[in-house]
Amino acid sequence: MKSKAFIVTIISIFLSVLSSCTGKDDNPRLYITDFSWALTTEESDVEEAETLEFQKLPKLAYKNIRKLVGYTGEYIWLKTTFTLPDELKGDDLSMFVPYIHFAEELYLNGYYIDDYGQMEGGSESSTIQEAGFMAHLFDFPESFINQEGENTVLIKLFSLGNGSICGKIFVGLREDAWSTSDKFTFWHSRIYVFLEGIMLCVSIFFLMIFIAYRKERIYIYFSLLNLLSFIFFSTLFAGDLPWVGFHGGIPYFWFYKLAKCATFFGLEYLFSLFIFDYLEMQHSLTERIVRGMYLFASVILCVTARTYTDLINYSHFIIWLSVVDIQIAIGMILINLRKSEKREKARLLLLTLAPFLITVNIDFIFKTFMNDILAPYYSLYGWVGTVIIFFLTFSYDYQKISKRLEYLNIELKNEVSEQTRQLKEANESLEHEMEIASEDMHMAAIVQQKFFYVPDVEFDNWDFAVCYEPLSQVSGDLFNFFYDDNKLNGISLFDASGHGVAASLVTMLSENIIRQVYIDEYKSDETLGQILTNINTSLIQAKGEVDNFLTGILLKITDNNDGTSKVNVANAGHPRPFIYRSEEDMVMELQPPNDDYVFGPIGINGIEHNYLDFEITMKSGDVLILYTDGLTETMNIHREDFGKSSVQALLQRNNKKSAKEILNIILKKLNEHSAGAPRSDDLTTIIIKRK
Repeated sequence: MKSKAFIVTIISIFLSVLSSCTGKDDNPRLYITDFSWALTTEESDVEEAETLEFQKLPKLAYKNIRKLVGYTGEYIWLKTTFTLPDELKGDDLSMFVPYIHFAEELYLNGYYIDDYGQMEGGSESSTIQEAGFMAHLFDFPESFINQEGENTVLIKLFSLGNGSICGKIFVGLREDAWSTSDKFTFWHSRIYVFLEGIMLCVSIFFLMIFIAYRKERIYIYFSLLNLLSFIFFSTLFAGDLPWVGFHGGIPYFWFYKLAKCATFFGLEYLFSLFIFDYLEMQHSLTERIVRGMYLFASVILCVTARTYTDLINYSHFIIWLSVVDIQIAIGMILINLRKSEKREKARLLLLTLAPFLITVNIDFIFKTFMNDILAPYYSLYGWVGTVIIFFLTFSYDYQKISKRLEYLNIELKNEVSEQTRQLKEANESLEHEMEIASEDMHMAAIVQQKFFYVPDVEFDNWDFAVCYEPLSQVSGDLFNFFYDDNKLNGISLFDASGHGVAASLVTMLSENIIRQVYIDEYKSDETLGQILTNINTSLIQAKGEVDNFLTGILLKITDNNDGTSKVNVANAGHPRPFIYRSEEDMVMELQPPNDDYVFGPIGINGIEHNYLDFEITMKSGDVLILYTDGLTETMNIHREDFGKSSVQALLQRNNKKSAKEILNIILKKLNEHSAGAPRSDDLTTIIIKRK
């Protein structure tokens, strides 16, 4: 018993630490603490809100709105104002709100910003949906913010049930607010997905145990308890479920009725049965019928509720009956502590349930008396602790089985020894085959390098540099320069799906097709988009059943009489190039005018594509960077991408340098970023600069 108590203590400390991880943040923030409110209607808009008479909101806390307008569903406007401090001026900002209930939409200085949840139709509507426990993040564009004067935030809130707006609200830099929002949402909503996975696995495990030992009903009860817990706690992150609410599938009202309300009464019913059967107590047929009828009546009341208001009213009445029944079941454990024949089982059961019972009371204190909804739901951690302890208990009970298998283990050891000998022989043979494969790979790399090489030419009007680094000996990237003597006519860059030999073979097959189609149709009137279409058709025919496909970009370059160059661009699902415009002194992603949609890779039969081509003009000093995603998606040891913004910033700062110098700077920063982390993709980068 002492060792089990120690286990409970360790698990409780671990769960407590896990649920309270915080980090210090020194970013500038403007905390919002004062709000005023005014009652309104569903039809009210932001212009009308500006004419209302607002009253001061007493405090920011859980259920504060409910105390003002009740729980049956009212629309109100919340208002606050702020003036930016100097450290937040001149930047895009965001407003972080940890918790608002039930649903809301926010306006800044009369501009609509964003909304959470669904509020149309009021409490009578079956389509409304609460915002959930995720953080509410509102991005404030710099153009919407009064940099010097006062800014007004208006929030139209639909208050239903425990209507609330809680504290710790701030306006800060966008990166800071996003980071805070992500952390809050993770610890208060999405972390529960992991715990849900544990409960689902436990449910399946004990179901299988019950199938093997049908006489032990506690296993099926415990399995169903975990299954219903899995459903019940899914309401904590319902906004992320793709089959619920506005995502499509189950209407949120029905999900709420079944997953939170009806399931709660099912949990209470199974909890009592589990305790009675675990203690081997007589549970008469009459008691089972009474409990079953109560469960049936509770579920029917929940399912037949027409509105949220009806559901809340029903729940307020019947939930207390369930609490009483749970207390009776726990009381039976305490009573059996005094009976010598059942004392050990009662102690073990109480120890197993201790993390859950303790954390339930902690949650009750936090949510009911302290009105703190921002604290995590410790009872979920407590239930997982109970599950772990039950697993340990189960393992202890079946410890004797291992002794019965001792003889079989000895025989197994001999068998393993024999298998090890055979495996060693097979491994030696495999090593020999790998040596041969390595030699073949080296030869393949030599052949591929003959296909893809950097031209040893100095082009008229163009400075260029190329980085071509395979992940292994062979690469899935391919590129070509099309030129006549010293005149650059075009460039292609493609990236085959996959890595290794398969991808490299596709590149060598594709290279001949791309070059041949481009050269044949270069002087024709065919657009680059049509050339890509023809390449796509030829490649599909050539590679047959091979699954690999390509993304790529194609350039056609024509010198103009005024010293500029016309560059036609066509893209087939490839990362957009970066271009530096010397006249504007700015870097941007190269994309079609009017942001026309370009889609579809090369080499997949039967899918729709749009290889739209467009034309740009490059002048002296302009720089164009073509790259495969091995550049921007290279990660560091923290799994952070090098990113597009890093490349753009380096190009902006070094645009006066030569193409080779710019490339070396980018590669240096890339290597510094990824130091200590293995690369996961081939890397190809081409830089051309108009002289």
